Amino acid sequence: MIYFRDGGFIEDAVSLDLAQPAFRTGFGFFETICWNGNKLCHLDLHLDRARMSLEQFGISEQVLDYETVINDVLSANDLENEFARVNIFFPVEEGRTVPLVCAVPFEYIPKRTWTLKPCPHVFLSPLMAHKSTNRMDYQNAWQDALADGFNDALLLDFDGNVLESSFASLMFRKGDSFYETQTAYKLPGTARTIAARNIEINKLNINLAQIGCFDYVYALNSLGGMIPVTAVGGIEFEADFYFAEKVSAAVLELEFIS
Repeated sequence: MIYFRDGGFIEDAVSLDLAQPAFRTGFGFFETICWNGNKLCHLDLHLDRARMSLEQFGISEQVLDYETVINDVLSANDLENEFARVNIFFPVEEGRTVPLVCAVPFEYIPKRTWTLKPCPHVFLSPLMAHKSTNRMDYQNAWQDALADGFNDALLLDFDGNVLESSFASLMFRKGDSFYETQTAYKLPGTARTIAARNIEINKLNINLAQIGCFDYVYALNSLGGMIPVTAVGGIEFEADFYFAEKVSAAVLELEFIS
C-alpha cells in the first residue's frame, strides 16, 4: 500500500516517534471516506468532524489539499475505478498533526444485512463523541460479536440504554417515524447526517428492553450506507431493503433505482 504523508508518497511502513502520544497512547483521530469508483463521497462532512475534534483538543493541522492528495493516492494504488476505503489519519505529536492519507480496496455489498450482539461490557468516555484512533474497546467488542456469529456489537450504557454499534450509527423505525438514540456517548455519524437530509429523525432514549417494539432497525456508516439489521441478540426484525437502498444511494452517491 502506498500512502501520502508530509509531502511525499511512502510504501507500507509508517514512522512515528516512540516518545510521542500518537505511538504511546493512540492519541489521534481518523476519518473513513468512501470512494465509489467515480467520486469521493462527502469529504466536507468528514473534514468538518475531524477538525472539530482537533480544535477541541487544541491540535494544529498541517495544511493539505485533501481532494488532490486523495486522488493521487488512489492513482498510486490503482484504485481510480474501484470501490475503495479512503482513510485520513491525524496522529498527534507535539501538539500538532501531520495527516496520513491511504486507500485500500473495499467490497460494497448491496442488500446485505447485519446482526448485532449486545456487548456484555460497558465503556463510557467523552472520547466516544470523537473518531479517536484509540479504539481498543470497540475492537474487542466487535471481535467478541464475530466470535459468536454476529456482524457487530451493540454498545450499551450502564442502564442498558443503546448507544451505537462498534462501526455504525443506529436508526430505529416504528411505523413512519424514525428514531436515533439520545446520548452524548456516540459518534456524530456522517451517514446519519446525510440520512437526516431526507427524513425527519427523532431523538429518543432507547433501552435494550424496548428494542422489540420497533418495526425495523438499521446500521449506518460511510462505507456500507444504510444496512438493515435482522437481529439484535435473540430479537429478530424484517429487512427493509427499499428504504435502506434509498438512503445508501445518498450516502454512497450512487444512482437509486426504485
